[in-house]
Amino acid sequence: MRSFLRLVGLLKNYKLLLGLHLSSNVLMAIFTIFSLPALIPFFQLFLNQELKAPPVPEEPLSFGNADEHIKYQFMSFLDGMEQSEALLVMCGVIVMLFFLKNLFHYLALFFMAPIRNGIVHDLRRSLFNKIITMPVSYFDDKQKGDIMSRFSMDVMEVENSVLKSMEKAVREPLLVLGSLLFMIYLSPRLTLFVFVLIFITVVIIGGISQQLKKKSTIVQQTLGKLLSFVDESITGIKVVKSFRAEDFLEERFKKVNQYYKYVLNRVLWRRDLSSPMSEFLGVSVVCVLFYFGAQAVSRGEISSEAFFAFLLAFFYIITPSKNFANAYYNIQKGLAGLQRVEEILLSLEKLPESENPVSIQKLDREIRLTNVSFEYPGADRPAIKNVSFSIPAGTTTALVGKSGSGKSTMTDLMARFYDVDRGSISYDGVDVRELKVSDFRKIMAVVSQEPILFNDTIYNNITFGCEDCSEAEVEDAAKKAYAHDFILETPEGYQSNVGDRGNLLSGGQKQRIALARAILRDPPLLILDEATSALDSESEKWVQIALEKVMKGRTSIVVAHRLSTIRNADQIAVLDEGRLVEIGNHKELMKKMGEYYKFINLQSLSD
Repeated sequence: MRSFLRLVGLLKNYKLLLGLHLSSNVLMAIFTIFSLPALIPFFQLFLNQELKAPPVPEEPLSFGNADEHIKYQFMSFLDGMEQSEALLVMCGVIVMLFFLKNLFHYLALFFMAPIRNGIVHDLRRSLFNKIITMPVSYFDDKQKGDIMSRFSMDVMEVENSVLKSMEKAVREPLLVLGSLLFMIYLSPRLTLFVFVLIFITVVIIGGISQQLKKKSTIVQQTLGKLLSFVDESITGIKVVKSFRAEDFLEERFKKVNQYYKYVLNRVLWRRDLSSPMSEFLGVSVVCVLFYFGAQAVSRGEISSEAFFAFLLAFFYIITPSKNFANAYYNIQKGLAGLQRVEEILLSLEKLPESENPVSIQKLDREIRLTNVSFEYPGADRPAIKNVSFSIPAGTTTALVGKSGSGKSTMTDLMARFYDVDRGSISYDGVDVRELKVSDFRKIMAVVSQEPILFNDTIYNNITFGCEDCSEAEVEDAAKKAYAHDFILETPEGYQSNVGDRGNLLSGGQKQRIALARAILRDPPLLILDEATSALDSESEKWVQIALEKVMKGRTSIVVAHRLSTIRNADQIAVLDEGRLVEIGNHKELMKKMGEYYKFINLQSLSD
């Protein structure tokens, strides 16, 4: 219920459209109800009865006796007319009433369309904004396909099930209420059977809808797993082919897909039960109405033409009641999707920021790590264990060690993609957790081991995050990254598209584009996590020359295995199983003949 109320709260952005929508629905209901008493004289004429004006109302016109005055004026107007002439007038009145009813029905839909689309737009925008502001740690145990499912399928479920049904949930009760009032006016006794129908419908459908909501949640979760499986299979298609795992994946997909079909069938069966059930209950009550209505007409409690109008009013209730029942089912089904969306929107997991954050524009003195320890959630051992050292501003520090030693984790902590569990990382004496996040991100640039490119032009990938960069600056950054020449050789130069994840470029080309992006920002702090690992020897040579120029005079943290990248660093921090075992420059560490010496000898053998 809270989810539904929060969704309704989004309507405040569309007050004018909502007011026009509700007004149109009210007018549609009014003209629908007004068409019922207009049919009574029509049935009188059709049954060849004589039309006579009723007595003049004794009381002056008021809200309570407005119907008597309207009936008197209308019947007085028809009094004395020929039957054919009066029948023609009545047909014109009925046609006009139904025209106005359908006109306002269309206007209600017309004003509702931008409301529905607007709320879906707002939901997607809020969801995307929330996703990109989540800390990196949030995505560690999340399936990308499941997140995509919430962003696409679950939002669509909200639009198709909840928002489409909200209009019926507003309009249909108005029609039911108006028809009921007219029926009570004609015969309170016969109307009692209608209340019996409504009561039975609410009790039966209400019980089924609770189960529908639970099943719908399972459907959406299963679809998320299905999409995650497809995404992983496509991403790793080369591995699938090389290991001949097609049959294995087909069997796994078959199981997930069959279970999705199984739970979806049960949701649809339960949902589709509402319409035939409502119709069956309606027909049953109609038969009861015919039986008791015939007796009421024979006893003179109600005229035959009034009973026909009563029946028509009752049929006006059946369809809206069915629509309302379907709407209730669909809202329950859609709320399952909405709750999955809200699991992200209402998540409290975010990168915390101090109440009074300290602004930082540059790095003047040092980066200091003091007794830093960190462990990934669910891991069996810490990734970083009690590490302490400092990085003077304007120097280059290389992090070396075998795979799994904690090098990339260390850079992630210094970039504050994660917060330390114990200890602290400070910039110019200020704990990174006390710094203003937006300012801190501006002073740094990261080039990761796997270059991340977006399905856009080369130019836009280089200028990513840089709003006021000139073309000359972009070309200069590309030249420094040794990328300018190969960019000009592409079909459209800087406006060439790189494809999905940059798959139209080679590994080395993608890495150089990523380097150019970092160089363009000209940050005080540069973090390179195996930034040259994807380059061939020739490209690495020129990029290394460019990097040496770029890193000169700025604080640089380099994760690397190759000696050519390491030996010129001002200091080298050697990590082993998350611990800092040695620190110094190349000559100092070689003299110690410790872990670094062993590491370099192994590298020399591998080279």
